[in-house]
Amino acid sequence: MNNSKLYLQRILPTLAVMRSNLLYIFLFTWACLLLGISPAPAQGPVITIDANSSIPISISASGELGEILKNDFSLSGATVVVSEPEAKFILTASNTGSGVNGTLKTSSGQIRVSPSFSGELRSAAHQLADAVIQEITGKPGIATSKVTFISKQSGKKEVYIMDIDGEKVRQITRDQSIALGPKFSPDGQRIAFTSYKSGYPDVWVIDLARSSKRSIAFFPGVNSGASFSPNGNTLALTLSKDGNTDLYTMPATGGNPTRIARTRGTEASPSWSPDGSEIIFVSDVRGSPQLYIVPAKGGSLSRLQTFAGYTTEPNWSPDGNFIAYSIMTAGQSQIAITDLRTKKQTIITSSGNNESPSWARDSRHLVFARSGKLYLCDTVTRKTTPLTRNISSCTEPNVSR
Repeated sequence: MNNSKLYLQRILPTLAVMRSNLLYIFLFTWACLLLGISPAPAQGPVITIDANSSIPISISASGELGEILKNDFSLSGATVVVSEPEAKFILTASNTGSGVNGTLKTSSGQIRVSPSFSGELRSAAHQLADAVIQEITGKPGIATSKVTFISKQSGKKEVYIMDIDGEKVRQITRDQSIALGPKFSPDGQRIAFTSYKSGYPDVWVIDLARSSKRSIAFFPGVNSGASFSPNGNTLALTLSKDGNTDLYTMPATGGNPTRIARTRGTEASPSWSPDGSEIIFVSDVRGSPQLYIVPAKGGSLSRLQTFAGYTTEPNWSPDGNFIAYSIMTAGQSQIAITDLRTKKQTIITSSGNNESPSWARDSRHLVFARSGKLYLCDTVTRKTTPLTRNISSCTEPNVSR
């Protein structure tokens, strides 16, 4: 029996329960990254995030080390690199050959920290930048964060990884198939993704330290959209093994799944709250894709109200205060944010088709995709920085926490 017949044999139970063409398009166009999005005008409350003052810092470091540090502090948004007479803080750093030494002083000469980091220069420099950001702002830096994403540069959709400044891009899978939706584990050591390597949509987990991967969910029908819980022990994912395409949780090492959301619609794109108690996801149970929140152990659904008629790809910020998502407005896909404390919303992009927002660990920056390239957006200043300079056809970014 050829592959197409095998595929139909496996997927027919899912197709049989789909109520309309909308459900078919919603599930399978997501799987192929060809979402058929209908224009929906945006209406309702919109707020603007005010820019905060950046802390002036001077950098005294030579060569490549100086370039890396200056770029890290510029990207942080919390600091601005200035000359020493203008600085509130002065960072002196040196390359030891086996790592990096640094000393942070105030403008009055008081030493705040003197950290040292060993290892490859770029990695050690990023660690120094994050340590300094933590010291002077009390919030985590993002310089050591990684971004996993999908690229078709090799001719097939494969999983890649890079530093959050766009450097050190490397290909992780070479399956010569279709890979979708990579998501980091909380410790950044594993990546869950959907693969069509077997001919069907299955969930796989990559162990980066061991350079290995294994299939975790390969039930009849659809297995997709896996997302790690904050403790890394559980996956939330979409399965159709019981007929309808619903939201489940299961052990991250494999095992028996538990259905936590059951509707007449199609569920997709789960994202966990930082405390692991809730999951936000997409459902078209009311006709068009909207966002819903469900307890991680299952229970009643609550809808997250947005001002768009088509809302997808939710991502919960690490501090728990914001949810980013994609909406349709004026015929284009844009990135929007809901502040859960005020319930107010804002659109942070304005041109092109912008998709797949993913929060960085500082709950200030987002990485998203636009026209085959990835961008880092400071949601406070709205500064947007291109990340993928030497690689094309990039989609579905996810940032390590």
